[in-house]
Amino acid sequence: MFKFTTRLTTTARQAARRRFSTTPARLQILPVKVTGTGTGTLQKVSVPGKPYTFTADTYPVLGGADSAPSPVVYSLASLSACNQVTGSVVASNHGIKLGKWDTDVEGDKFDKFVSEVERRCPITQLFKLSGVKYESEWVNEKL
Repeated sequence: MFKFTTRLTTTARQAARRRFSTTPARLQILPVKVTGTGTGTLQKVSVPGKPYTFTADTYPVLGGADSAPSPVVYSLASLSACNQVTGSVVASNHGIKLGKWDTDVEGDKFDKFVSEVERRCPITQLFKLSGVKYESEWVNEKL
């Protein structure tokens, strides 16, 4: 059995360089901590002080039982969710109306919206800065 704890804290300098929001209440540092315990490829991850947990496993070809989503699946889900959360904040900051994650934005304003979401989203930045090939496709559909 193993136990793994990770803390992620954005420094004040990093926060000043790449602000998540223009709203003063949201300019705070966001500390994150997770704890994982498990055996083999199966791990249960929890967030101290929060009621939720999740389990991760991997594919049989990598020695897992495929009994839960893999870390890669969680990473991609995190990217999707982070872009949506960040997009909601950016839309609010810029007076953009969102539907079911369809945007009602015209031309150049839509491109600026996408650029700002991807600049502010910490998970998007994690992917881009990791060196992996990162591509995204945003489509502006009428509400």
